Amino acid sequence: MAAKAQRILIGKCSGMSSRQRIYRTADAIEIEEVEGYDVSRKRVFFDDVLLVTYHRFVGWAFLLGMGVLTSFFGLITLAAAVSDLRAGLVLFFISVFPFLVLFVLRLILRVDAVTVYGKRTKAQTHFWFRKQKARQLYQQICRLVRENQERRVRQATTAAPRPPAPPPPDPSPESA
Repeated sequence: MAAKAQRILIGKCSGMSSRQRIYRTADAIEIEEVEGYDVSRKRVFFDDVLLVTYHRFVGWAFLLGMGVLTSFFGLITLAAAVSDLRAGLVLFFISVFPFLVLFVLRLILRVDAVTVYGKRTKAQTHFWFRKQKARQLYQQICRLVRENQERRVRQATTAAPRPPAPPPPDPSPESA
């Protein structure tokens, strides 16, 4: 019985309708995607990696959602504050302030993303607060990819040499 390959969880990525868990194995980055009840697995082998990126983004859909919720509850709070200022302040700190804090934090901190592009697949993981872990993951993946691709090149160059090509035909007029 073969030993099961060790998978190490390196990050997660959530969308509107799906959740992804990103794992590192000995020879690949593995993506496990869950959409409803369907689970699919894809791999980006270190030998096939074309590009690894580390970048930051804001996430405009998140900001739009937080802005809409802040505005909606802000109007309700304003209506309550007109009749009773103390109730309006309490309602503001309970219903509006958390969305406002999330909105401002996202604008300031942004989301760090590490993306690994393969020939047909990409793996992406997001880090909102753990910026140092994102940088370490980026450096670790780059090192693993470099080592695997250098080993592959060494194996290709140390392979058995090809036999010499046959000599070209003699262009003498006697052979015609």
